[in-house]
Parts: sequence; C-alpha cells; structure tokens
Amino acid sequence: MSGLINANPTIYEKKERRVRTTPLFSDQDDAVEPIDQLEDPEHPYSLEELKVITEEAVEVDDKKSYVRVTFTPTVEHCSMATIIGLCLRVKLMRSLPLRYKVVLPIF
Repeated sequence: MSGLINANPTIYEKKERRVRTTPLFSDQDDAVEPIDQLEDPEHPYSLEELKVITEEAVEVDDKKSYVRVTFTPTVEHCSMATIIGLCLRVKLMRSLPLRYKVVLPIF
C-alpha cells in the first residue's frame, strides 16, 4: 500500500500557453501563468495536469483588482487541499501586483 490518498490519479494533457512578452496581469492568462506549473504535494505532476486547477476556474476582474481561483482536489476528502490552497495563494500574491485581492474557494 502506497499511503497516498489518491495513489493513481488521472493525468490530463497540459494546455499550450502563449509566450509572455510583458507582464500585464490584466487578464485570465496572466493569473494562470504563475500557477500552472505548481506541483501536487503527493505526485510529480502539476496541478494543471491533475485538473486541480483549470484556466476556466480562474476569474479575473482587473477593474476591481480581484482574482478568484476555484480549485478541485483530485479526491473529495483530500488532506492536502489546505496545503494546495496556501501554495496557490502565496504564488499568486508573489506574482500579482499588491493591489489584487486573491480568493481561493475549494470546489
């Protein structure tokens, strides 16, 4: 027995991203860019490959300086959900201008 909560997660293909020439942080792609490479705490896969986060789950309101990322753990009872949420929050807070409010609900 491996001791992992989800020993055999489903792996999805990563989405191809455009190359950033200047950091604008004014649209959804700008908010996804810093978090699309974060790895799952239990597996050697990115949160994007496990569909814990998706581009569709990122909401950006540049006028209100608001970013909301809804993430879905690989299993309902994931004990790593808090760690994942904290990692996402820290990565976004370090990547986005200070004027942004970051909200991370778990779905």
